[in-house]
Amino acid sequence: MSSAVDPPSPPFYVFVCNVCGSDQVTREAWAAWDVATQAWILNTAFDFAYCHRCLGYAQLDRLLLTSPPPGLPSRAPAFPPAPG
Repeated sequence: MSSAVDPPSPPFYVFVCNVCGSDQVTREAWAAWDVATQAWILNTAFDFAYCHRCLGYAQLDRLLLTSPPPGLPSRAPAFPPAPG
């Protein structure tokens, strides 16, 4: 009998300004309206990034987080193993 093992969690990243290190950054993007879900769906993210701390164009660095960011919902399995 084998026991259920949760798959490994995907890595978490943060994008920061390469000048000041702030994570208060945004990118230009296009969103498309999805009639079925009644929501805007991200379609394309462009290269232009802006740092709201430096107040100007930014190049972004992607950093790997060593632990999940605070405030995330639990990643409990959708179908927990049956008891017994």
